[in-house]
Amino acid sequence: MSGNWRPWALMASAFVALCGLAVWEWGGGPVLLIIGILMLVTALLERTYGNLAGRPLGDNWRPTDEKFVDPESGRLVTVWFDPATGDRKYVSDGKDGRKPGA
Repeated sequence: MSGNWRPWALMASAFVALCGLAVWEWGGGPVLLIIGILMLVTALLERTYGNLAGRPLGDNWRPTDEKFVDPESGRLVTVWFDPATGDRKYVSDGKDGRKPGA
């Protein structure tokens, strides 16, 4: 999947919000407008793991068992977790996670 999902999500959420505004203006309820606004806020605030970093600094950070291959770079990624804050970081293991011949 491409990393260009955000513009599409923003356009779709703006369209849903505008449709919701039109429905509300014509005497309907505001539900579609609320859904569109929630979609827009989610698309704006959603974190991505596109910027892989090195091991997080600090004693609280722990690697999890969660690993996956980053679709953009093809690198193996480990998820690190800070139990004190609930933050997650995506750290490249520096290995190519693609299968040979892929």
